[in-house]
Amino acid sequence: EIIIMSSYFIPSPFFRNNIIKALKKGVKIKLILTGISDVGIAKYAERYLYRWAVRHGIEIHEYNHNILHGKIAVADGRIVTIGSYNINDISALASIELNLDVEDLAFAGIVHQQLMKIINNDCNRISPISIIRSYRTSERLLQWMSYETVRLLFTLFTFYFSKKRKTK
Repeated sequence: EIIIMSSYFIPSPFFRNNIIKALKKGVKIKLILTGISDVGIAKYAERYLYRWAVRHGIEIHEYNHNILHGKIAVADGRIVTIGSYNINDISALASIELNLDVEDLAFAGIVHQQLMKIINNDCNRISPISIIRSYRTSERLLQWMSYETVRLLFTLFTFYFSKKRKTK
């Protein structure tokens, strides 16, 4: 099981492929994402990926109390990663990010409990049916346009950095 709390969850195709590989191995994945965003286009782009996520069996929970900037994940109740890394190409290729990975059963158990408490008490579960029923065609179009715009911006912002990495 992996529980991920992320404020801007717009994973690259590479990251999505790795998620799918984990799911095929039987790993259950739960996402805690912000319901209220300070970057509207990013939230619409993220919501565009909800259909992909639920189609693959990923649970989505939106935190709606305020803007979420948390970035933490716990895997199998034994490993925790916490830091500034958002799951998107800007964090992966262009930003200076720092995460701390902790492999400690006691700490991971506490983090797991706290994330489950957040899911159970502070989030709304996004069901596959609600994704299909709640978004009108115009909203889906806006989500798709936001996603494509964000992808284009990520490509433009990370072009130099990805070229630099390939030459090393």
